[in-house]
Amino acid sequence: MISSVNVMDHVSVTVSDMDCSLAFYKDLLGMEEIERHRLEGETISKMAGKDEVIMQVVRLQAPETPGMLLDLQEYVQPHGKVSDGKLGDVGHSHICFGVPDLAQAYKELQAEGVKFVSEPVSFDLGWAIVHVVFFEDPDGYILELMQVPYETKNGEH
Repeated sequence: MISSVNVMDHVSVTVSDMDCSLAFYKDLLGMEEIERHRLEGETISKMAGKDEVIMQVVRLQAPETPGMLLDLQEYVQPHGKVSDGKLGDVGHSHICFGVPDLAQAYKELQAEGVKFVSEPVSFDLGWAIVHVVFFEDPDGYILELMQVPYETKNGEH
């Protein structure tokens, strides 16, 4: 085995319009901006495997999970194609955010016009009943909200 992974640093989502995505992720979902930077030149182009890359990156975090970071990245140049990957497609992924009250979050996001894959559902995982729902960001990227009880069915924490 080669050197093993020892830290999870960040997850990244490529967006088409940074201002629109920041309104969604910061203003609507409540994530906090940690930093922003513009990347361009030979090094970023080499890393991305594309010519003449210019990328705007904004790093966010959820208020109660510092250190787990979400990078929004907009390729200012060259523009990429819109992915049509959906849940269940190989190579597709999603990001899950925890909320204290899924029903309330669902109601509030619906009122803001957020597109949902379905209504919330509940799963009995044996150790807890979890409530989940999938929804889309402004570019159609699939996100998940999940409510997990602080106490399990057995009364354990």
